[in-house]
Amino acid sequence: MTDDNATSPALLPDLRCFVLIVGNARSGSTLLGAALDGHPRAIVANEMADSMTLWKGLARDEVLARVIGHAGYNASKDRASAGYQYQIGPPPGEKQGVLVAGDKTWNPTLLLLHGNPAFLTSLEDRMGVPVRLVYAVRDPFDVIATMHRRTGLPVRDRIRWYFMHCDAAEALRERLPADRFLESHHAELLADPAAELGRLSRFLGLPDDPDHVAAVRGMLFTEPRKTSAALDWTAADRADIEARMAGFECLTRYRATRPADKAHDPETR
Repeated sequence: MTDDNATSPALLPDLRCFVLIVGNARSGSTLLGAALDGHPRAIVANEMADSMTLWKGLARDEVLARVIGHAGYNASKDRASAGYQYQIGPPPGEKQGVLVAGDKTWNPTLLLLHGNPAFLTSLEDRMGVPVRLVYAVRDPFDVIATMHRRTGLPVRDRIRWYFMHCDAAEALRERLPADRFLESHHAELLADPAAELGRLSRFLGLPDDPDHVAAVRGMLFTEPRKTSAALDWTAADRADIEARMAGFECLTRYRATRPADKAHDPETR
């Protein structure tokens, strides 16, 4: 880490870590990013174009200026995404003593991080603080069903896409120290916001804030939407997903969520 960045920053002088929220699309990462951004001492942007190159060529304060600007723009639009409004708490310009900054990344960033470890090392060196990854996880059946519905692409294609990102996440988990990688399950955030936000705050070095927890709780559904129930799954697709899930410890809890069989079983989709 460079001494200049660590000792004489112009922006966010109290910064303790830089966070990247990664994961598959439709895994609750947008909500997770909004929940963290809602903390009074955190600024988390949402899907910056810069995160797809890990802010290559930018110095610490250039990165932070873009993060702050992007988060501010999102706040002015109520952090709208896919028909929902996710803004929680004040915009970045009203926050003081910010300890955490970062981005809820586009999901291809996960593949980039996996493919070239030097990107993460370079970002950490430039930021002068640890870069921590939060991996957003949701029921694979719901994620794949939603990706299929949103894109119109075949279910089998989305299965391959989903597990390609799972492979990348697990490779990063194995490569990084325990204090640099944390998985966060969408269902746990909905079921017990205080506990999950507390766990995330400890990982990132944020103080507990009851008002923040209350604000996040106020915008949550009580449980994940089961989008998988609306899809007529083939037996082959269900079996393929279940077999692939077995290779990931973080997905074993979802083995009991297999969608019910339909009266008919089309061979392809």
